[in-house]
Amino acid sequence: MQDGVPVEALNATQADAATAGGAAQEAVPISNREKQIVLWLNNINHMMNHFQNQIAFVLYPTISRELGFGPFELSLITAGRNIFNNWAQLGYGLLTPFVPRFLLLGISSLIYAIGTFLSGAAWNFVSFLTIRCMASAGSSAMHPVGTSLLVSYFKERRGAVLALNSTISQVGSILAPVIGGFLLIAIGWRNTFFVVAALSLLMALAYFFFRDRVMDPSRGSGSKRAKLARSKASYFRVLHNRNFILIALVFLVGGAGRGEVTPTYLPLHLEQDFGLTTAFTVLVLFMYQVGGLAGPMLFGWISDLSSRKRVTQVSLLLSGLATLVMAWQGPDPFLIVANVIFYGMVTHSRGTLTQAMVADSVSEEDQDAAYSLYYFLGFFSAPIWAIVTGVLFQRYNFGTAFSVMAVSYVGAMLVMGLTQDVRRPRPKAAA
Repeated sequence: MQDGVPVEALNATQADAATAGGAAQEAVPISNREKQIVLWLNNINHMMNHFQNQIAFVLYPTISRELGFGPFELSLITAGRNIFNNWAQLGYGLLTPFVPRFLLLGISSLIYAIGTFLSGAAWNFVSFLTIRCMASAGSSAMHPVGTSLLVSYFKERRGAVLALNSTISQVGSILAPVIGGFLLIAIGWRNTFFVVAALSLLMALAYFFFRDRVMDPSRGSGSKRAKLARSKASYFRVLHNRNFILIALVFLVGGAGRGEVTPTYLPLHLEQDFGLTTAFTVLVLFMYQVGGLAGPMLFGWISDLSSRKRVTQVSLLLSGLATLVMAWQGPDPFLIVANVIFYGMVTHSRGTLTQAMVADSVSEEDQDAAYSLYYFLGFFSAPIWAIVTGVLFQRYNFGTAFSVMAVSYVGAMLVMGLTQDVRRPRPKAAA
């Protein structure tokens, strides 16, 4: 990475000039066209990842009946996928000094395509669990590598760009229940996996195509030992960054409502405890994702104009309140839908805010390591929350389980109070 400019943006001519001139890591102008290609390539890939991930929730009831597994096995799938996803994110960050980010994203998309395709060929629970874990490892590069790529291209509008990326990803989550339900009825769950695997394959080809048109002189120079030493030094610098550790801790502590916890247990609560129909459950999940569209954009835009720290604290406080309401509200369909929209808005907004704070807190050269560690530490709690929530739900009730989640958001808000709102001065626009 050159000073202030992502090296992936260099075309072949620029790279040759930079190499020949030796020197100097000077800023190379990046055209708006290049920026837009990177932005929408990552947006669409993130959307496809969410679509393929969320579509599985529609298929699980049918798959469980055919392969003969129940709620406990379902929790193992959730926890197993989170664990594999977590460690893979750390691994992708370690690979960035050796492999260009576009190539890494292409390889990971190809792994996701293979895992999704093979999911349709599973013959029992163990095979299905193994394949889904492999697929999750393929989807995990988008967070640390894709986020690092975006913040390095859009330094002046990090909050808004990350919010847009999160919002576009939610479009995939919204479409998944509708399209997944249609495909399940039309062609069955196995063929559904076969069909949607093509999406990741297309994304892999797109990343490979774009990567062929750029050069990366910083990663191409130096011995492997030197690259490894730089990578280790980068990770140590990040781990000694107090502000970064606190931000990652916010992600870890207040992350109970993110990921797969809500869509896994909320439908069970609505149908078993309230006796509501499956159609209404699909509507609730749909509106939950709709809320997730607006929240990141709104809070990300506000954070670019004010204190990210304060905006994040407000987001976490509202997340705790919305979770508490969800935990104890009655079976009134109108109130359930109204709250789940608000719940989706506030619980989805925290991620883009803390991602932007990570970029503000570390140097350009440490961003790959920072996002790799950020997602590793944050998602470390995901399988724990999945199991804890399930145990509390089964032993006590849904209200108790989600009340604990609500408290976790308040704890994260208090941790956020210990961080510093570091914001670098915006570079002056070129004349």
